[in-house]
Amino acid sequence: MAATPTVFEQRAVAFLDILGFTALINQAEREPSKLAELFGLRTVLDSHVRWNNNSLSSSVPAAVKPRYIFISDSIILSVPLSHPPNFDGLGIVVAKTIEIAHKLLEMGFLLRGGIAIGSVWHDDRNIFGTGYISAVNGEKSADHPRIVLSDEAKAHWQASNLAGTSSMCRRDGGSLIVDTLMPFYIRETEIHGRIEEAFSQYRAWIITRLSELRPGSARSKWEWIALAFNRAVTQHDVNVGPIDAFPLPQT
Repeated sequence: MAATPTVFEQRAVAFLDILGFTALINQAEREPSKLAELFGLRTVLDSHVRWNNNSLSSSVPAAVKPRYIFISDSIILSVPLSHPPNFDGLGIVVAKTIEIAHKLLEMGFLLRGGIAIGSVWHDDRNIFGTGYISAVNGEKSADHPRIVLSDEAKAHWQASNLAGTSSMCRRDGGSLIVDTLMPFYIRETEIHGRIEEAFSQYRAWIITRLSELRPGSARSKWEWIALAFNRAVTQHDVNVGPIDAFPLPQT
C-alpha cells in the first residue's frame, strides 16, 4: 500500500470519464447480458492497476508509480510531476491514459478527460487540490471523446523534452490532446499483427455504434472518433482500411 502523503505536492493528474456508462448502467438493471458487460468492464479497470504495477520495471521507484481511484464511470490517476533523476510525471500520466483508452475502445467505449498539473494530495482513498480541480474542469470542457491538457500541462509538455521526443500528444485546434490511438501503447504490441487486430476491432465497434445511433450528441462522439481513427491509421501506418462513410441506422 502506498504511503499517505503528508503535504500537498506538485503532481500530474488525469480525470477520465467513460462515455456511454450511464446507458450501460440503465440496461444492466434490466438485462442480464448487459450486467455481464458491466462487470466485464469493471474487471478490466480493476485489473489495469495490477497489470500496470506488475509490468513496471523494478528500477522504477515506488514514488512514481501511478496512484488510481475508480469512482463509477470516473478514472483518476496521478504521479509526482518530477522525481530524480529523470522521471516526468506528465509523461507517465499521458502514457497510462493511452493504455486505458485502448482497453476501453476494445470493449466499445470511449474516453473523455482532462490532464493537469498542480498542487495535489492523493492517497489510497481520496484526492483533492487545485491540480485535481483543474483536471476535472478540463474533462467538463473537453466536448469530444478526447483528453485535453490544461494550459499549465501544455506549457510543461512544450518546455520539456517530451514535446520533441514523443508523439503521445497532438494538436487539435488550439488544444493539446492525448493521442489515444497511438499504437505503441497497445498491450502485446510485440506480437505480429496485434496492432492491426486491435484497430480492426476498433473499426468494427465504430461502424457498429454509428449504425445504431441517430444524429445527436452520442452519435457525434463516434463521428469524432471515426475521423480520429482515419487520421491514426494514416499517421501511424496501420494496415487497416479507413472508415469511408458513416452509416446511419435503418428506419
